[in-house]
Amino acid sequence: MEGTDMAAGDATLSQYDWHTYPDVPLTPILTVALNSFQELGYHGTTVRAIAAGANLTMPTLYYHYGNKEGILFALLDIALDDFYTHIDLCLADADDNPLHRFENYITTVALHYTHRRDLAMLHDEYRFLGDTLREKYLTKRNLVQTKLEDLLQDGITAGIFDDKDPHFTARVLLGMLGGILDWYNTNGPLTPTEIADRYTHYAVRLVTKHTEA
Repeated sequence: MEGTDMAAGDATLSQYDWHTYPDVPLTPILTVALNSFQELGYHGTTVRAIAAGANLTMPTLYYHYGNKEGILFALLDIALDDFYTHIDLCLADADDNPLHRFENYITTVALHYTHRRDLAMLHDEYRFLGDTLREKYLTKRNLVQTKLEDLLQDGITAGIFDDKDPHFTARVLLGMLGGILDWYNTNGPLTPTEIADRYTHYAVRLVTKHTEA
């Protein structure tokens, strides 16, 4: 998993700058499952193969996660927890200026899709969850958009942003950011920070007021 040189689990993420992405500690089962989901897809991955890759028995795997759906949900939950931690840290690091908070937020979302690309790629796999787990996942994931809508409304109230529909605009921005997953390559010419800076620049241009020349 792409991250920094810090060992997983050495300290809590809250001790680091929000630009930092230490490795996310995963159990052997989740590590094998994540790699397999990336390589073979959810349907191409079998529970038996995950158990064998983790050198565990099938009963042990079922005891911890129930089934393949439970493994997918566990990975999605970890991805969202890591995402929210970075969002909380970036907003705490900003002052009360709505523009600065918005910029930090957009930067964090972009960094999530680069530094955590392997986990972020699983977000679309939620459709394979059953009704109960899918609802739990969506309820938690929707907080990402809700937070962005709140930030947009703060900017509108402060007279910084020119927008009449924060809900729609939030969906546009998140859709734009999600597109990073379609083309980002760790061997590409742009670093995650450079990508985040560019997306933040365009996002600010989209929502801020422009004076007539």
